[in-house]
Amino acid sequence: MDSPARANSDRPLQDACILLTRPSDQSEDLRERLESLGATVLVQPGIVISDPPDWTPVDAAIGRLDQFDWLVFSSSNGVRYFLDRLAHLGRGIDQLTRVRLAAIGPGTAAELCERGLHADIVPEQYRAESLAAALVPEASGHRFLLIRASRGREVLAEQLAAAGATVEQVVAYTTTDVAHADPNIAAALSAGQIDWVTITSSAIARALVA
Repeated sequence: MDSPARANSDRPLQDACILLTRPSDQSEDLRERLESLGATVLVQPGIVISDPPDWTPVDAAIGRLDQFDWLVFSSSNGVRYFLDRLAHLGRGIDQLTRVRLAAIGPGTAAELCERGLHADIVPEQYRAESLAAALVPEASGHRFLLIRASRGREVLAEQLAAAGATVEQVVAYTTTDVAHADPNIAAALSAGQIDWVTITSSAIARALVA
């Protein structure tokens, strides 16, 4: 039988209560990993992710993929929604063989990899400014398509345009704040029963504070 010390080392989070704020369908892997380490895990999504209100701009951009030098993905959700739409239109990832790909961070790059694609640029820091700095040397005279959410910062587009790029942006998915928290989770938070809150995007941070 394991000693208490060994049991604690195997389950170092056994006294922790952790709140996950990603959409429910994207929280399961992290939830399972945290629970395997002993944590009590609660899920309160800060946002809901859905299709854009109009696919027309995305479809038009997909029809002109050969006109772009770079596709830039600012999230793993952007990868999923854009490539799912590509497939919905009957096009394969071979449509992306000529264009170069940039991902804002390792999670987004991993999502591309799972789809059989390789990110040519991934900045060391998971920030729009870092991605812009990595892409600016490639900007002058090149055409960029930014795949983004319905809400987001303009830093990347502005810096690329200032560096001489032609920039288009399309909304591949919509983020909507969850208006009301689960009463039980709100009560646990107010009572100081939650030790950690995970936040994976600025949109979730804003929604959680609201």
